[in-house]
Amino acid sequence: MKIYFISGLGTNKKAFERLKISKDFEPVFIDWKQPEFNETLQHYAHRMADEININEQFHLVGLSFGGIIAQEMNAFLNPDKTILISTIQNRAEMPRFMKLSSRTAAHKAVPIQFFTSESLLSYSFFRKIYDPRMPKLNEFFTIKDPFYLKWSIHEIVNWRPNDLHINKIYRMHGDKDLIFPVANVQQADIILGGSHIMVLQKPREVSKLLAQYLLE
Repeated sequence: MKIYFISGLGTNKKAFERLKISKDFEPVFIDWKQPEFNETLQHYAHRMADEININEQFHLVGLSFGGIIAQEMNAFLNPDKTILISTIQNRAEMPRFMKLSSRTAAHKAVPIQFFTSESLLSYSFFRKIYDPRMPKLNEFFTIKDPFYLKWSIHEIVNWRPNDLHINKIYRMHGDKDLIFPVANVQQADIILGGSHIMVLQKPREVSKLLAQYLLE
């Protein structure tokens, strides 16, 4: 059975490279697409889903922003299971700074060069958020198109999934996640010491839970 993986904001399939997947499953990595002008998140999720063969059983795995996309897909597809890693399910789980940014549009004032440049400032920022012991993050954060990033950040802070009817969801979250703090998470399996990018930092623990979900 195929498992379709959707990575986090600006990251490529290498974000999942340390996970151990049973040979009973075929991993398929869905690459980020360039958003269209004024495209809604729902329409974007449908375009991302073009990569999925709906004529056979499949699973979805979404990391961070990829988890939001996976939930949008779940609303119109019929995956056997949807597995969420380091993400949120509703606005109650969203951190205050994101809700504030949604109301004030503060995210639009952040220079996109902060995220796309190779400067010490942006590099140190990401190292602090994730883990100072991580290898070169530039290997994973390769999607730096300004329009894609600005559109994605806007859609994240304004996401309102209240009308989604999501079935067969499994969740895991790190207790050291600084992007989506675990204190806001309502129900998930918690990985101790896991950061927002625990797929790279704690691959053994993530792989173990993933295997458990797939076998249930």
